[in-house]
Amino acid sequence: MHRVTSCLMAAGLAFLTASVGAREDTRSVQVNEDQVKRLNAFADKLHRLHQQQLQGRKIHETEQFGGYARLPEFYREVSYFDTDSGRLLSRIQWERKNPDRIHGIEVYIYDAAGRVARDYLAWYLPHYRNAPRQTAINLHHYEGDLHGWRQFDGSGVRTYEKCTRIPGEQLVFELAEERIEQAEETPGSVAHTQDYKRCFGDLEKTAGEFLQPQ
Repeated sequence: MHRVTSCLMAAGLAFLTASVGAREDTRSVQVNEDQVKRLNAFADKLHRLHQQQLQGRKIHETEQFGGYARLPEFYREVSYFDTDSGRLLSRIQWERKNPDRIHGIEVYIYDAAGRVARDYLAWYLPHYRNAPRQTAINLHHYEGDLHGWRQFDGSGVRTYEKCTRIPGEQLVFELAEERIEQAEETPGSVAHTQDYKRCFGDLEKTAGEFLQPQ
């Protein structure tokens, strides 16, 4: 579960908001109408992908409760595992007072070797649900002992890059949004090292066709 956990830690920040969410952020997501539609469509497609993932599989579910300082046990978090392979297929936080309403959702897609190839996330604020507060697409690449992945938001902006050494997922480097372009434009930076090239290989620098959950 090392790869899934490492992805969750960075790509799934929304699922770890018990600390930053303790303030119970009540601000509405400030986006224009087109962006609201696009982000909500992303979340809807992600839920459909979750449902497709479960079809034809024997599923094992685990659950726990979580919330925030002012909203304890706000959600019921259900993890959906493929019984035969033991792989985590998806994780959904369901609002407890509105059991059919999604608070946050993650879905994992695996390659033929059983490694996470890409994963998606959408997460809403506890209130003011005009659009997801956070969306993410993560694309993964593996070469030798290196595991690299790139994160994009639901608008296609590249927001994060990380490379780890496996087994153990020891950190090699990571770059946040504001540092990625700077590193690419700076001779001698990590973006020009052999490890960087090996970590990402031919992985695209745009979300491309995967901007929509599939």
